[in-house]
Amino acid sequence: MPLSRTIVVVENESLLRDLIARSLEASGFNVSTAANAADAKRAVKAADPDACVVDIELGPGPNGFDFAEFLGRDSPDVGVVFLTNLPDPRFANRDAKSVKQNQAYLRKSQLVDSKELVEAVNAVLKEDKVEDFRHDQRAERPLVALSRRQIAVLKLVSDGFSNAQIAEARGTTVRAVEGMVSRIFQALGIDAQGSGNARVEATKMYLAAAGAVTVDE
Repeated sequence: MPLSRTIVVVENESLLRDLIARSLEASGFNVSTAANAADAKRAVKAADPDACVVDIELGPGPNGFDFAEFLGRDSPDVGVVFLTNLPDPRFANRDAKSVKQNQAYLRKSQLVDSKELVEAVNAVLKEDKVEDFRHDQRAERPLVALSRRQIAVLKLVSDGFSNAQIAEARGTTVRAVEGMVSRIFQALGIDAQGSGNARVEATKMYLAAAGAVTVDE
């Protein structure tokens, strides 16, 4: 394996960032790291990498998709492996086309070990069998029955927004939000008329799907 290949790891969690970097270095890559999109742009300019491993949730400011779009404009030859908690782009209010054909998408919770990440990086670098590393296309991913718009509303529910607040945030009517929330509950198999709190149940399902919490069965 050539030692000259360079990877920039973009991850805002310091311990995980260091762990990813060490795993890639152990596989023969030169690695630079960045904690956010601004740092990542500087790292790309300094390191001239062959590929980037990019988290989507990078804290305040641009997210991983924003950074990948910057790469597509400024350094289109740099490969991208998304490594994220999010099941797919819907959870970042993006559509499926946000992940390009030659980009990999891995969910952190679905990785058995670092080997799959290394294999995904190599697939992206070679532009060969990248489709084998697209967790965002798996039929069994969480909340697959919900649309991008429904996921966005469910996130607001999980943030504690009332229907009136959701309507204001989305520039629509309370009646429209009520209908949307009702359809979300139905799609999730939640009985809104039952004895439990439907919004709390939906929130737990969203947070578990988004990798924010682990919910015991």
